[in-house]
Amino acid sequence: MIFSVYYLAALVLAAGDFCGRLARWRVVAPVWGAAPWCSVLFVSYAGQLAIVYAAAQHSPWPIALVPAVPERGDLVTASLLALGAVQVFALAGLYRARIGAAVVATGAAMLALSWFAPVFLNADIYAYVGNGLLGIGAYAPPNAPFSGDFSVINARWETPVPAATYGPLWLTIARLVVTITPSLAGKLLAFRALGLISFVALVALLRACGLPGRILALAALNPGLLLQFVVDAHNDMLPIVLVVAAAAIVRRLPYAACALVVVAALVKLPYAITGLPVLAALYPATRRYAACAAVVAAAMLLSWLGGGAGYARALLGYASSTGLLSVLHFGAALAAVAAILAAVAGARRLRGAVWLMPMLGAYTASWYAIWSLPYALGRRNVLVYLLVWFPLVSVLAEPSLARPWTMVFVIPALVAVSLRYSLQPRPS
Repeated sequence: MIFSVYYLAALVLAAGDFCGRLARWRVVAPVWGAAPWCSVLFVSYAGQLAIVYAAAQHSPWPIALVPAVPERGDLVTASLLALGAVQVFALAGLYRARIGAAVVATGAAMLALSWFAPVFLNADIYAYVGNGLLGIGAYAPPNAPFSGDFSVINARWETPVPAATYGPLWLTIARLVVTITPSLAGKLLAFRALGLISFVALVALLRACGLPGRILALAALNPGLLLQFVVDAHNDMLPIVLVVAAAAIVRRLPYAACALVVVAALVKLPYAITGLPVLAALYPATRRYAACAAVVAAAMLLSWLGGGAGYARALLGYASSTGLLSVLHFGAALAAVAAILAAVAGARRLRGAVWLMPMLGAYTASWYAIWSLPYALGRRNVLVYLLVWFPLVSVLAEPSLARPWTMVFVIPALVAVSLRYSLQPRPS
């Protein structure tokens, strides 16, 4: 099974951290000003978008999409991985720098670059347009293609399109987004606008959580986050914003925080589980556990009421068709649940455990790494670890860039190195 290497890598890293064997020796980034690191991040990110654009020159889509196996695919993947590694080191260096105007200016420039990028790495955004056009009918799509320019959705996702596996709230939001403009290209950009707004909201809410400017900079200038959630506009950014908002108010407004996690799960059901660590701030423990149980129950009930049997069938059909019940996948998902429950109970949060959370999905995808953010929020060094490594991981786990040699050589080598060396972005 192609995803087995991801499951095994996540289990090894989590176990290594649990046993105290993750990164004994540390490679420390040099202390420079923020401006040089900002320049490296901007140039490397622009280089990634240029490489993707060059690979997608013959794509038939309104906004170019990299094919699953692009021409010169090995070169494309290797180049993007090399730039991702540079970005990891640059983020580690930025964390040690004094935050100033250069960070704000670079963040604005990278957002503009993301908005105007004429490419996508992934076709999910086309499915989002289909979700909006079908509404609640997306849980049981008709066996007929979309008309006019929208038939390109079927060219990518076949006829009928796959049943939606997103929550009923997402279908409502998608329905509203597609009404903004009549053209397919306009609808695609409308979803990108939603991703951009959500990304800015994330940075603002991380600040509301009391995080220092150097951590905010890691999020605001993160090429991996920008590529996945602004350029490709994956809809996980919206529930993440809701869960981070819950973390910002959980001590003052615990009931509202619980409600926000439930709303996030109505966009995408896994957040009923991955969002629970933000409720660890509730005391006493009995109140905390009761709140978590209520959140899960409310998310399940409201999902059923909003999506009905069609939503349930779509989820079960999707899970059964993607090997979710394989032994290795099941073990990784079980370890992820255990890490989440331990975090809720107040136990130590592990850096290595952040790579377990994506295993709760039916398959592994690069954008699922954001599911670890609620877990990482409870411990700053875990959050820094996740944000610093996100650009490289988001390329390494990107389905459209997967190559045999990344599975057989790169991922095992990276795990082996991570067990011995660590890029330690200590603040200066």
